[in-house]
Amino acid sequence: MQLLVIKLKASGIAPEYALLGKKQTSNSFTTSDWKHIRSLTRGRRVLALVPASDVVITSVNIPSKNKKQLLQAIPFSLEDSLADDIENLHFAVKQDEASNHSQVAIIKRSTFEKYLDTFQEHGITAHFVLPETLGQFYRKDSWSLLFNSEQHDVNVRLTEFEGFVCDEPMLEMFLEKPFKSNQPKKIYANRDKLTLPEFLKGLDFEAIDTNTIDYQSILSALPLNLITNFSRQTNKSTINWNVWRPSFVLAGLLTAVWAGVFVWQNNSLQQQSKLLNQKIGQVYKSSFPDGRIVDASVQMKSALDKLKANAGRVVDSPLPLISDISPLLKEYKDVTLSEINYKENELTLTMQSPSLTRLETFKRDAAEKVKLKVDIKSSTTTSNKVEATLIITPLVNSTAKDYLSNNSMAGNT
Repeated sequence: MQLLVIKLKASGIAPEYALLGKKQTSNSFTTSDWKHIRSLTRGRRVLALVPASDVVITSVNIPSKNKKQLLQAIPFSLEDSLADDIENLHFAVKQDEASNHSQVAIIKRSTFEKYLDTFQEHGITAHFVLPETLGQFYRKDSWSLLFNSEQHDVNVRLTEFEGFVCDEPMLEMFLEKPFKSNQPKKIYANRDKLTLPEFLKGLDFEAIDTNTIDYQSILSALPLNLITNFSRQTNKSTINWNVWRPSFVLAGLLTAVWAGVFVWQNNSLQQQSKLLNQKIGQVYKSSFPDGRIVDASVQMKSALDKLKANAGRVVDSPLPLISDISPLLKEYKDVTLSEINYKENELTLTMQSPSLTRLETFKRDAAEKVKLKVDIKSSTTTSNKVEATLIITPLVNSTAKDYLSNNSMAGNT
């Protein structure tokens, strides 16, 4: 397969392209204009690489071989960990048919439509769309790290379908857990080996070029194609048809099975089906009073599975706290973070602020906006700034009852 790979940049910046195929297994990106790139599409499949910061890659385990049911269940299973409403997001899925494990790539619909509009504007059809992370170099049992000196972040590819982008100072923390669970045999990076996190320095190392793209690495990631199952949401109705979809499907199935038999029997079964759906809805509503019913059985099973997974154990990870506090840190642009530590469900931040009053405001907003408790452990004041140590903890401890309540409220948004 001949590929034209187009790397999309920020608005107003010319795109880059590279040509790949069985005979041209690697190439370097070249900056060009859209007219020339369009002339290269003939006889080639077009792969678009979008910024990694726009795409979240994760995984789920859902026991379903039915792809339609899987696509319906995945958004609800991830709903609590997403910042946006699931209606505003597009989910691309690569299912491992030999297990219940599925890789999921998530992007905002509005962002994805903007990229597709760019291609349409220039008369180009994109056959594949991947995050830039999955376009970088990859070999089995290895990791690749591409450092961006301008953005001060790092693109990390762990497997065929796993990767992420993070700020460079947080790289060691984000790599520590995957390193312990599945240590790679080799590291590919565009920096000197001595600049890598300490636990990576003892591994085999090979330098790679940021501007080079590899055909084999690209092919392994194509099954997680973002454009799969994507459709634009046009002419939106104010009626939520998802609520009625199970009834329509069941009514159609009953009609097909009993067509041509006895009319009275068909009518009777339809009445029984209606009563059964009402009872199912009543059971779901009693469990989730504020919940929106899309598929009651799938939604309830997802909630119970999460409770079982967390029963009798404590999940000790800094990621939930970091995820919660990050939006607030972005609002306080005059407050800088110099050090971060984590221990026993407490996140310790060393920060510099123009004044102690500014930190008190940050403390108040943390409680009101993101439900986190902030304690100012110590502070040192100089002529123009205050350096303080802040302890971040959850405002309250969650219980099973709180979880079910929050889950139903999330389903109602």
